[in-house]
Amino acid sequence: MLCLRTSNRLTSHLGCLVGLCLLWLFVPDSVAAADLYVVAAKNANGSTTAINVNEIITGKQRKWSDGAPIVVILPSKEAPHFNAVGDHWFNGSGSAMQRHWLRLVFSGRANVPIYAKSDAEVLAILDRTEGAVGVVKDVPPETYQVLSVIN
Repeated sequence: MLCLRTSNRLTSHLGCLVGLCLLWLFVPDSVAAADLYVVAAKNANGSTTAINVNEIITGKQRKWSDGAPIVVILPSKEAPHFNAVGDHWFNGSGSAMQRHWLRLVFSGRANVPIYAKSDAEVLAILDRTEGAVGVVKDVPPETYQVLSVIN
């Protein structure tokens, strides 16, 4: 009788393990942990050599070393990496990121960030916005400067 119970328990645990493995295989990329890239246009004015990416993304650093304003581009709710950015920099979800920035903006300590729905939209904004820095999910083309890679 004891052997039968142990066998059933092992079968049950094995079934759970197989289920978890299958779930892991089919988790969408938007949910799986992925790299995030903080990028700027290669022709960006302002020095991008000695910067603190964390301070830029969290709104603590608002100007480049030459005094030019930094424009921050963050993922919108529709972006696949919305929650990943919130989790990494704001210790919560994407909603925590938005609440953080709302507090900064309404207290007068920062300008409103631009929210983009996709990597393509981030890159398009970088191309037309001087001093901008954005967060993308996929490796950007070589025409952009990667400031940091977040694993």
